[in-house]
Amino acid sequence: MDNLDKSFRPTVEWMAKKYDEMNAQLFEGALMECAFEVFTTGKGMEGGTLGWFCIEGRKIMIERRGRRIFQDRGWMERTYVNKENFVSICRPKIKLNGNYTGTEHAFLATLVHEMCHYYTYRNGYAPVQAHGREFKSIGQIVSSRSNGLFTIQRLASAEQMSEMELSDEMKAKKAKRLANKKATVSAILVFTKDNKVKLTITSNQRLINTIVKVEGQRGEKPIVTNDAEVIEYLFSKGFRKNMRSWRYWSLEDKPWLNELKNMLPETSGESRPAVQQVSKEPKKIFSIKTSSGVFETPVASSDELIKILKEKFPKLKEDALLKIINNPANYKMKENKLSFNSIVEGVINELTDDDSVEITPDMNLGIMSPIEDEI
Repeated sequence: MDNLDKSFRPTVEWMAKKYDEMNAQLFEGALMECAFEVFTTGKGMEGGTLGWFCIEGRKIMIERRGRRIFQDRGWMERTYVNKENFVSICRPKIKLNGNYTGTEHAFLATLVHEMCHYYTYRNGYAPVQAHGREFKSIGQIVSSRSNGLFTIQRLASAEQMSEMELSDEMKAKKAKRLANKKATVSAILVFTKDNKVKLTITSNQRLINTIVKVEGQRGEKPIVTNDAEVIEYLFSKGFRKNMRSWRYWSLEDKPWLNELKNMLPETSGESRPAVQQVSKEPKKIFSIKTSSGVFETPVASSDELIKILKEKFPKLKEDALLKIINNPANYKMKENKLSFNSIVEGVINELTDDDSVEITPDMNLGIMSPIEDEI
């Protein structure tokens, strides 16, 4: 087939044949058995991905600290995965996107990329990040063994994508999905005291409020905007991921940063959506000692405080109640402050009820974004 011919579409038979060839040539036969699939529906079907490496075994979990993979068999029973039982328990599979046509080389490069993912899991331990240190290490080895034929990286290269063609139907669906995402996300830019600029993009309002609150308390300057021009600009630079948990990209070294600043509310002077302001005022607390311990409650107003105390202490007489309320010693100022690390830990813990998490193709067991220093 001509290297410029974009009419090639992968099949399961082709994948199996090339898998065996690449395993022998580039991985020294280190990879075990694998299943294959060409998908046209589901996640990534509209061009969001060229391929997946996935584990289809039931109840496969990962210990977040030790990163060991195990199968949860119920009643606190676990079967830990190793090289010998990996295939039978985890049931590894590589999928390629059948909504694309392209050159055979482009699909082969995608297959080899997914084989690199397989390599990082094959001994029963999950990598810290899907495209982290372990993935990069095997990627460099594969690139060297192929004499540069395959350049393994997190995202498909522009050259590789130029060899692929998405169907017209999927192009339309992809454009619609992207437009919907742009309309729902907000950008949070944090200008730090040490002259760094951090970015996250999310549609999660709770996450937005938490980041703005914590960064403001740390003395940083967070700016939140859903301005269409800003979102469009960031998307054009490749920042499209809708973050579900606390993740940042670093922007201070980007040559286009000043251009972005001119679009923001506090630098352009134009009418933009209001930026959330973070109150740093300490909270006033009413606190008294009782026979059952210390009773504390935030102070909103005197009338509300009287109502709370009457309900809490119904036997308390009116004059005694007023005397307690008017005593300055019964009030204290409490700093409404949480450490950055405790907030991050809380956000991560919300994603899992215990010390283990489900395995996913794009999982990240660290607290840094896997793309933070790659874009």
